[in-house]
Amino acid sequence: MNTARPVPRVTHPFDVGVTLPGSKSIALRQLLISALADAPTTLLGVPRCDDVEEMTAALRTLGAGIVETGPSRVAVEPPDSLATGDIEIRLGLSGVSMRLLLAAAALRPDLTRLDGRAPLRARPNHDMVDALIELGCEAVARDGGHLPISIRGPAAYARQVSVGTRVTSQHLSGLLLVAPRLPDGLTLHLKDDLVSAPYVDLTRSEMARRGVDVESAGTRTLRVAHQAYAGGTVTIEGDASAATYHAALATLHRSTVHIDNLGASTAQGDFAFFDLCERLGASVEASGRAVTIQGPDRLRPLDHVDMEAMPDAAPTLMAMAPFLPAPVRVTGLGTLRHKECDRIACPAGELRKAGVTVEEGPDWIAIAPAATPRPARFETFDDHRMAMAFAVFASKVGGCEILDPGCVSKTYADFWRDFLSVYA
Repeated sequence: MNTARPVPRVTHPFDVGVTLPGSKSIALRQLLISALADAPTTLLGVPRCDDVEEMTAALRTLGAGIVETGPSRVAVEPPDSLATGDIEIRLGLSGVSMRLLLAAAALRPDLTRLDGRAPLRARPNHDMVDALIELGCEAVARDGGHLPISIRGPAAYARQVSVGTRVTSQHLSGLLLVAPRLPDGLTLHLKDDLVSAPYVDLTRSEMARRGVDVESAGTRTLRVAHQAYAGGTVTIEGDASAATYHAALATLHRSTVHIDNLGASTAQGDFAFFDLCERLGASVEASGRAVTIQGPDRLRPLDHVDMEAMPDAAPTLMAMAPFLPAPVRVTGLGTLRHKECDRIACPAGELRKAGVTVEEGPDWIAIAPAATPRPARFETFDDHRMAMAFAVFASKVGGCEILDPGCVSKTYADFWRDFLSVYA
């Protein structure tokens, strides 16, 4: 799209309160759990975003009754059995929904065909395809692991499978979520070291909230018995990835942000971004359900940051890096080459437009301070995190524009409203 949004420079400190959108990662997991549960569920705090809409539409196709009963409130009626007959599910750009639903398709004896827009077709799924075949499914994918993918569940399921976890943890999460519905449960052996481990911890935490336990057997084996997900009422906390933009703005602008629906009790890995801001000199006070961050009078340097455990927060740090007092090298970014866009090459190119010196490698990026960064028109590459991260950068420079600003609707539909009303 050719639309562009000017981003004003923040010219004075602020002291504001923020209610984050509900966590997309939790909402997608809880929607699938609710469709597989033994009783109805009411979900509170459901975010308004494209990914949730894609997941909701897909689950309705699979037979779940899903009704919005109020602002951020959704009632889910699980089907007695998943829909019969061959079906097609289109998922737009929702990578998490795709990976979770690839696993859910194994529960159906009929054909499920999943597809999406071009960037989603580019994302690799060979680890899931291999695991589903090992489980007993018929699975056919383009180029061995890309959408469109067709899956037919087996007459009898294997009791254990191996799954690759080097590229993404989402395949493992998907298999964990459907494992309780398999007749004998499932034992999962990890082929590799686990990337983005906090997202698997989040999956296990959300399963536990619904009465399902995941047993660890060594460092690379997980076991899930045949169990039932409970219904009831579940509240979805604020999105920790969305919080990183507000935390970054507070840190860069010597300002204060109070967040009222996310705190230290969270299992979301991106909450560790607040620790990173503390390393930069910010003050952070967190209770179980709320957090306040106050930016420092003077930023401290960061020599090296490993962000393997919070890759979605890496673009936010990249946007902050030109304003830090010393160069920073960010590592642990191997999974970022396979997101909505290449989240190493694309941010590097956009920062260079603004006169920032950047080096990159296969799984790292190094960014130098920029004494006088210049205004630029930033491409977003259909990637919501590019748009929101470069809004943070632009808030320090002024005169910048964000192309295709509406892409933020993927996870944070109200981002520009919040940004402009609070920080402008």
